[in-house]
Amino acid sequence: MDNKNQKVLIGDDSMIFTGDPSDTEFSGDGVKTIAELVAVEKLEKTANHYMCIITAAADEDSIFPGGLAVGKLYPASGAEVPETGDKFQILKLSHVADASSWSLSITQGEIDVTRLNDKFRKYRLGKKDAQLSLSSIFTVGESDQVGGAINRSMQLVIKKKDGTFIVSDEANRSLFILGFVNRAAMPEESDDFVFANIYLYNVRLGGQSGSAQSYDASGRLTGMDPVFYSLEAQEA
Repeated sequence: MDNKNQKVLIGDDSMIFTGDPSDTEFSGDGVKTIAELVAVEKLEKTANHYMCIITAAADEDSIFPGGLAVGKLYPASGAEVPETGDKFQILKLSHVADASSWSLSITQGEIDVTRLNDKFRKYRLGKKDAQLSLSSIFTVGESDQVGGAINRSMQLVIKKKDGTFIVSDEANRSLFILGFVNRAAMPEESDDFVFANIYLYNVRLGGQSGSAQSYDASGRLTGMDPVFYSLEAQEA
């Protein structure tokens, strides 16, 4: 095996993005590209892709691959031309710059179906369960923003310099995540990430003298099953 082309992942390869879908639903017309359709909203790419949430697929010649149902993620370069009937929203994602680590644990139950005449116990697999863990360093201007991880667990009140207040109550509102385990740095590499829709709970805040202040949160799935994506680096 050629070890020269193997990449050992380190912590810097890991990143997590969170956010919400655009308010606008974009409709294909068989003429305009995805980049042209979303240009009016000035929506940006994430990891060199427009992250599209499929809301409808054309009956014929849809650009969305078979197996990607409504609600799933379609990573687009922007040059694709959606057909009439193809509809999507764009994920507005922000890099959780204060995240120091994240993990997604997937477990599966087992059901004992052993019969009396069996010599060995027999099992069937039960439902899967998934839980997200997010550890972060509290960063002023990042952690305390509207729609962030803390605001998804409790009400947030911000007082501006001019005396005006922002009161945001987004507790228990779900959000989308892209949890990267690898970010492509070379043409032969790929972007590998988990895509899921979660809600955050069990936030833990605190401080310790002489240490960086931190907060931790847990997440549970809602609305869809997690999917692992591997996107080969696009040619220039």
